[in-house]
Order: sequence, then C-alpha cells, then structure tokens
Amino acid sequence: MKEDNQLHILKKIETDKEQQAITAMQSAQSYLQANQAKLKEVQSYKLDYLKKMQSRGVSGIGGASYQHYQRFIVQLDQGIAAQMNVVDIAKQVLEQRKQEWFVQKNKVKAVDTLLTQKAKARQQRIDKYEQNQSDEFASQQYIRRQMANKMAINS
Repeated sequence: MKEDNQLHILKKIETDKEQQAITAMQSAQSYLQANQAKLKEVQSYKLDYLKKMQSRGVSGIGGASYQHYQRFIVQLDQGIAAQMNVVDIAKQVLEQRKQEWFVQKNKVKAVDTLLTQKAKARQQRIDKYEQNQSDEFASQQYIRRQMANKMAINS
C-alpha cells in the first residue's frame, strides 16, 4: 500500500509536469503564430509599397524619390529576413516543446501502467486468498459431514 501511495504521488507530480509541458507548448504555438502574422504583415506591406512605387513610376518619379523607395525596400527586406529568422527559431522552440510534452506524456503513461499492473496483481492475490478460504471452508464442511456420517453409522 505504501508503494501505491508513492506511485500515486509520483503520478500527480508527473501529471503536473505534463500540464506544464502542455502550457509551454501552447505558449510556443501562440508565439509562433504571432510572429508568422507579423511576417505576413511586413510582406504585405512590402508588396503594397512596391505597387505604390510602380504606380508612381508610371507617372514619373525623380531620382531622389526612387533612391528613397529603393532604400526603404532594402530595409523592408532586412526586416522580412529578420522576422523569418524569428519564425524559424519559434518553429524550433515549438518542436522542442512538443518533444518535451511527448516525453512527459510517456512518463505519465508508464506510471499509469505500473499502477494498473499493481492493482491487477493485488486483485489476483485477493482472488486467490478468497478461493483458498472458500476451498478450506468446503474441505472443513466435507470433513465434518464425513465424521458425522461415521458417528451416525457407529451409533
């Protein structure tokens, strides 16, 4: 019984760790989604800016303005590259959190399996004990009947 109590405590600890792993994984997922949204936003802004530059180019654009547009596009490209790097790192972190959760989930399963096996073994011992008691009782009854029959015959 003491061992079972220890296993139940271990299960609680491992289940709590699993919940923490789930929370960390969900947080990493949210972080990834937020950064993917930022990346799409910057890419969309660049596309809109390029369209704006193209429409202004049709009507004529000065050299200084064109250089300004070009510098800004380079800055946008740098921002996009940096944001893509953040997204890649966020994906790696999410994958790591998934692996940590999976390992923790397996630990909980292992403790559950052990608890189930111990419960089955305990029930088998109880069933065997009860069967032995029942057999002993039947045997005692049989012996008593045999003795009663012998006494009745000898009387």
